[in-house]
Amino acid sequence: MRDKIIYHYCSMDSFFGIITNKNIRLSNAYKTNDYTELEWIFSIMEYSMTDVFKTEFRDSLRKSYRRWLENYFRPHIACFSREGDLLSQWRAYANNRKGISIGFNRRYFESIKTLDNKEFEVLDVVYSLKEQEKKLKDLVSIIGTEKLKILEGFYINKGDNNYFHEIELASVLLKYGMIFKNETFSEEKEVRLIHGFDKIAAEPDMFEYRVTQDDLISFVEIPIHIESDYTPIKEIILGPNCKVNSKNLRHFLGQKLPAKAIEIEIKKSMSSYRS
Repeated sequence: MRDKIIYHYCSMDSFFGIITNKNIRLSNAYKTNDYTELEWIFSIMEYSMTDVFKTEFRDSLRKSYRRWLENYFRPHIACFSREGDLLSQWRAYANNRKGISIGFNRRYFESIKTLDNKEFEVLDVVYSLKEQEKKLKDLVSIIGTEKLKILEGFYINKGDNNYFHEIELASVLLKYGMIFKNETFSEEKEVRLIHGFDKIAAEPDMFEYRVTQDDLISFVEIPIHIESDYTPIKEIILGPNCKVNSKNLRHFLGQKLPAKAIEIEIKKSMSSYRS
């Protein structure tokens, strides 16, 4: 069976760092452009599940969810697409078409996802409202209606500062919250590497940091093992306005990934865009 490829759009600077350092960074989800999407799950509750998640319960649950996201789970993500040559992705994530799309072998990430203390998941983003609703209803079935009533009574009547009640619902909701997205973005066909949810809690000493002009951004590095059973990188697509010469790129890959460079296919984007 052909290996499935997932594509990471990036600038030339980021591409150089990924190949030179042989790793890819999962960045703090709250520091990305998509951080508001972590709460899209509550929009689904408001739209279709008011009979299960009543307003007062939902508001308390949202407050609890935020607290556990920031202080315990601290999710970190890296974003990919199942399509390697999308104009919208070139514009948004690859320096306005001047960058590169790296085609990673999904099976490689699946094979190392239990790596040491950096466990992560490889999950497809769910865009369909019907599918999102179904998953939430399945969640209700798993937890059980009676248990939800008990939890609801706890949140509304006793406050929301009990560890065990908070973490139980927050962790389950986060599983879905990390992959639910408004269906208007379905063209992206996004796949995410996700670290920091459910039992995969975030210990402070596992993070490293990079600095911007006004902030510190935590990240987790996932290695690219060129000696792996699965070739990590299957192909590279040059952006519509990328000036990199294919031969120079091949030489660069030969230096940095000598055992695998010859297996990497290099292509030029077929997309076009008028500035």
